[in-house]
Amino acid sequence: MNVTLAGIAFVLLLGALLLLFAGREQRTMRERLHGLSGGGRRTVLREESVIARPAARTGLLVRLSGWFGIGDGLLPLRRMPIPLVLVLAGTVGGLATWGVSLVAKPPLAVAAGIAASIATMRIVFLWEVGKSRDEAFKQIPDAVGLMVRAVRAGLPIGEAVRSVAREMPDPTRAEFQRLLGEVAIGSTLDRALWGIYERTGLREYAFLSVVIGLQSQTGGSLAEALDNIGDIVRKRVAMAAKAQALAGQAKASAGILVALPPFAGVAVSIVKPGYLDALFLDPRGKSLLTTAIVLLTLGLLMIRSMIKRSTAE
Repeated sequence: MNVTLAGIAFVLLLGALLLLFAGREQRTMRERLHGLSGGGRRTVLREESVIARPAARTGLLVRLSGWFGIGDGLLPLRRMPIPLVLVLAGTVGGLATWGVSLVAKPPLAVAAGIAASIATMRIVFLWEVGKSRDEAFKQIPDAVGLMVRAVRAGLPIGEAVRSVAREMPDPTRAEFQRLLGEVAIGSTLDRALWGIYERTGLREYAFLSVVIGLQSQTGGSLAEALDNIGDIVRKRVAMAAKAQALAGQAKASAGILVALPPFAGVAVSIVKPGYLDALFLDPRGKSLLTTAIVLLTLGLLMIRSMIKRSTAE
């Protein structure tokens, strides 16, 4: 009972931290707006080079939130509700605690359950970030093309950005709506675009930020520069799609390797009932089964990491 209460308290603490990170960004934005409107000390924006990278945020909490996938600007765009993620993490942690308790002492089992819960939350959050990033990456050519058409029609770049925020689907629309909010409180357009790059990790937004910054300094045809960026982005998206298609065989092999042991176990139990009872009744069998599950999980994670690295940009 004490172990169960400790696990529940741990999950609730993590939930409170996640909700704290979810509201921090909105509070910061409200404070800046309050200062600019005269309700407090006025914020002074320091002028820097147009193409200079904004100062990176450092600190233990920043690095920890980035490791979890709940960094600045990421948590409000979640698809899965946080309570559901916490329930999933608690379930996995409870199963891990039960499995390890069969072959180890309770303190080690509790530690394994906590580690499994943390790993589950990180995997879910990073999976959501990856899905949003992939969707945003596929939408970049359309967003840049929309900006090019707006600029060629004679509209200013600010109105072109607003058209992207109005007409593009999420997550691009949400990012550009935030960009408009940052520009409205004093940030430059190229700096706000660089902020999208820092949140999403998509280099195309960094290219776009540099192009717009250089054009504002040196002049020239912005429509032609954006058209060149759009052509490069379309080629990069096509190459990424080709890489994902080539990785399909490796993903299918990984799925077969993971599904083969459970399928073989069920088949053996049907053909010869009671043959695998030793794995569930004998202590040595339980230890062997737990070790096999752990090794299978590690192997799956290793294959996934290899596929991800091979298809990375």
